[in-house]
Amino acid sequence: MRIVYWILSIPLAILIAIFAVSNRASVTLSLWPLPYEIDLPLFLPIMVALLIGLGIGLAYEWLVNGKHRRAAKRLDGELRHLRPDDGKGAVVDQRAIGQDQAS
Repeated sequence: MRIVYWILSIPLAILIAIFAVSNRASVTLSLWPLPYEIDLPLFLPIMVALLIGLGIGLAYEWLVNGKHRRAAKRLDGELRHLRPDDGKGAVVDQRAIGQDQAS
């Protein structure tokens, strides 16, 4: 899985670098209700807009999938309640305990 990450991330980083270098022209960003104007390289507002969109999408998915995370956490708690451990993190096998007590 780590190799797939590097296979995808290295070309993507190269593409982002090429995009940034080729779009260095200065643009004036006007903050409309305010009397301020900012001169920035063209790639900067584009990348910021993409990152904001990514953040909104990730937040939306996190909120939508919250019910599934809560259900998984609840089921994990029930499973831990049904399968007690020995205090060392290892799960105790109830059948083995029953066989030890029978002998």
